Amino acid sequence: MSVPPAWRLRREAPAGLRPWLKLGQAWALDEGAARLAWMRGVDEPEELAWRLDATWARSTDPHLLPGVDAAVARIRRAIEGGERITIYGDYDVDGVTATALLMRVLEKLGAKVDFFIPNRFNDGYGLHLECIRELKETRNPGLLISVDCGVRSVEEVKASAELGLEWVITDHHALGVGLPPACAVVHPLLEGYANPWLSGVGVAFKLAQALLGAVPVPTGADAAFLDGLLKLVAIGTVADMVPLKGENALLVRRGLEALAGANGPGLAALLKTARLESRPTGQDLAFGVGPRLNAVGRMGGAEDAVRLLLCRDAKEAETLMSRVEALNQERRRTQRELAQRLPPPGTEAFDLVLEADAHKGVIGIVAGSRMRDSGKPTAVCTVLDGLAHCSLRAPDGFDLTLMLEQAKPFLSGGGGHRLAAGMTFPASHLAFVRQCFEKGAAEQALRAPSVERVVDGWGTGGFPGATALAALEPWGQGFPVPLAGLEGVLEGPVKVFGEGHWKLRLQGVAEPVTWFFGAERSGPLAPGQPLRLIATPQDQLRWGRSWLVEGRLP
Repeated sequence: MSVPPAWRLRREAPAGLRPWLKLGQAWALDEGAARLAWMRGVDEPEELAWRLDATWARSTDPHLLPGVDAAVARIRRAIEGGERITIYGDYDVDGVTATALLMRVLEKLGAKVDFFIPNRFNDGYGLHLECIRELKETRNPGLLISVDCGVRSVEEVKASAELGLEWVITDHHALGVGLPPACAVVHPLLEGYANPWLSGVGVAFKLAQALLGAVPVPTGADAAFLDGLLKLVAIGTVADMVPLKGENALLVRRGLEALAGANGPGLAALLKTARLESRPTGQDLAFGVGPRLNAVGRMGGAEDAVRLLLCRDAKEAETLMSRVEALNQERRRTQRELAQRLPPPGTEAFDLVLEADAHKGVIGIVAGSRMRDSGKPTAVCTVLDGLAHCSLRAPDGFDLTLMLEQAKPFLSGGGGHRLAAGMTFPASHLAFVRQCFEKGAAEQALRAPSVERVVDGWGTGGFPGATALAALEPWGQGFPVPLAGLEGVLEGPVKVFGEGHWKLRLQGVAEPVTWFFGAERSGPLAPGQPLRLIATPQDQLRWGRSWLVEGRLP
């Protein structure tokens, strides 16, 4: 096991001052909740309005999103002309929810529309000319709309034009040197747009707002329909780990509230399987809903995930959910086996490990777990036909896109975000790629803020109750979940449940403590043993509060 990173208080208040009090006074917040908001860099009450006053009036005008007006014009022309439209999606949760969202909207507008999701194993991420040619032959669409992909596919869009195919590109990934020659490119990183953190499904939603003409403030049936779409936006945005701040916080907040109401058969089956009985939280989506949808694309084709989200028949939803959950269980077994096979991280600045027969569908999850344990950027790779396929994850303060650029001469392809990315390269280039990423990570570590993990306080006394925490939803990327430092002596034997999960009691901590995969990470524990843990509060309608372990201190 690697040495855990050091821990510190998330933000230090000036001696004798409580700068969070004005936040609490402005919004009638519990002081503990106001303090947590301040600890996350919120200094002015207005910054909390995205969460605490998530009204449509605060939503950004979708016509300000670069490319939207041109996209709306082309899509409307396709609908009016009876052209077939194919949505070209992606196999992760962001792409799946974006595909389902645009399907809903275009069906409502009377379009002849279908969807296509590339296969992770046969096709890989993004636009592929072979897939495009097949779509031309089998469906002959008048217009293709990409979601969550395509902004770097300049050559593929050029080749599509030679086939007589036109594109509307919607994406949020890092931009390339030039834009593809599409009818429209809708992207939040263009022209200084107000919300550059939109997810792929968030971009699709802004396009949907403009297509429906439900702006600036939707009312009546339009508002209800858009809130229904925000259920998908909440799931995809949380799962894609984009910052939950600004308008993203508003969209997810409204989506969480909508999920607490009546849901269609597919979503209802998904929430039931995830055992979500009341209004879900951001963390419920991140750990209960997102992984199940992701498992479909990780273990095979992702079409069933889209079908589940679109399903209107209860029996069909039950059948689809059964298949989805079986794939999720298979994914969990495969992930666990791979994590156990890999050697622990070493002393290098960049943890790159290659396991030639690793399942491509789970390398990203394992990379994320290793990154959280080691506190440094990580890549887990497999090999297919001599080509290394790698998933990369990094902690805050690092930028994987810069490392990818440095290694570009040795790569066959790569792209993504600062903290999550992918790449491919000939396996024979491994030493060169490793050297590039080691150098890049070491350089960035010198400039990056401390990689110490942080806490919001020691002990459980200053943490507000469930209602106060719920007021600040969504918690997640960019607005991290509360973390407490817990210290005490283990009372009695550890209770094991599920797949190696632990439930334990600490002297001085009133509520139970749960440790997922504790046995794998830390070895056996004995009664009377002193423990120093970092944990986040978990509130359940039936069982009240418990604490979920995020890490162990030496």
